[in-house]
Amino acid sequence: MTNKIKLVSTISDKIYPFERIEEFANNGESLEVKIKGIKNAKIRDGKYLWQRFVDFLPFSTIDESISLGEGNTALIKADKKLLDFVDLNNLYLKNETQNPTWSFKDRGSLACIAMAKEMNEFVTATISTGNMGASIAAYGAKSGIKVIVFVPDYTPKEKIMAMGIHGANVMKIIAPDYSEMKKKVLSIAKKMNLRIVSGNGPIRVEGYKMVSFELFEQFERKVPDYIAVPTSACGHIRGIFKGYRELKETGIITNLPKMIVVQAHNNSPIVSAIKKGKKHVIPFSNFHTIAGAITTGNPMGGDEIIDKVRKYGWLAEDVTEEEIIESQKRLAESGYFVEPASATSLFAIKKLRLAGKIEKDASVVMMLTGSGLKDSEVLKYQKANVQEIKLEKIETAISKILNLS
Repeated sequence: MTNKIKLVSTISDKIYPFERIEEFANNGESLEVKIKGIKNAKIRDGKYLWQRFVDFLPFSTIDESISLGEGNTALIKADKKLLDFVDLNNLYLKNETQNPTWSFKDRGSLACIAMAKEMNEFVTATISTGNMGASIAAYGAKSGIKVIVFVPDYTPKEKIMAMGIHGANVMKIIAPDYSEMKKKVLSIAKKMNLRIVSGNGPIRVEGYKMVSFELFEQFERKVPDYIAVPTSACGHIRGIFKGYRELKETGIITNLPKMIVVQAHNNSPIVSAIKKGKKHVIPFSNFHTIAGAITTGNPMGGDEIIDKVRKYGWLAEDVTEEEIIESQKRLAESGYFVEPASATSLFAIKKLRLAGKIEKDASVVMMLTGSGLKDSEVLKYQKANVQEIKLEKIETAISKILNLS
């Protein structure tokens, strides 16, 4: 591997080789890719996003054959109902549910499979509450790489079946909590000589930062004021910000967006720490939240996010279970059926606006991270208008509906 690319710990700046198999630094800090000479990077011509922004990526090439058509997801301004709900003039929805496996994870999976190809690896593994496992299973199937997925025993059946149908080896792990499970599994990577991918690994972050490049194009080279991201393992939020940071390093943009860290109140190890002025995450355990996709109670690398909040003036907010349910319902009423974790951002933005922390005319992007079909169990909290009608009563039933219009 070229010596132009290194991994660097995000707080202490310790350097590691790019091909390092462990996902975190020896001291537990997150790692990120550093490309020598990135200040000279330019946007190129190309059909695919990774071709246009190849100077910003650590791979010698990304083979078109490993792609499932990720990216090119819609960025749509919110309708009046949602704008009124959050009291903003410029709320935008970045619909990552349009990715091939219905979540933002596909961008990271493309990068992880590209890395496996770069390193001539034939097996890769991941730890997931569902979305990432389904995603890496699909990309592994497409590229001919065997996949192992470690999931907590409470993972929804829909998500496990989405992994299994692609041929992944799924291991349901019974553990006290997800964070403890994750740390244990990651600790065996070097011993087993197996690259185990988590949601906050440096290579997955390289995939997530492509969202920022896509937003850069969709906003016609302008930068939104705020980007709200449901935050669990931390890779998504730091990936998006890393992309903008690197664009700024080249001089292509002159300002950075402020990120909004969003968590469920029942599991808010990062947001709680920020609100209390702490420098380290406050671990959560034995909690319950319907936002099952953001259930890391003690995220490795969470301290970096707290550090960035302080350094860059990011915002942070948590939302209750009732607020999550209402957010999911309001988004559905505007045409977006997202899983509860994805819905958290809507009420978080509303609360921050109410507190005067977001300006009414600010441009705010809300990341819709995963489809509502990922977890049908939570639909018991929502009401559906379903009637069972005898054939001869159809016209009467329709008349009642029309009279209510």
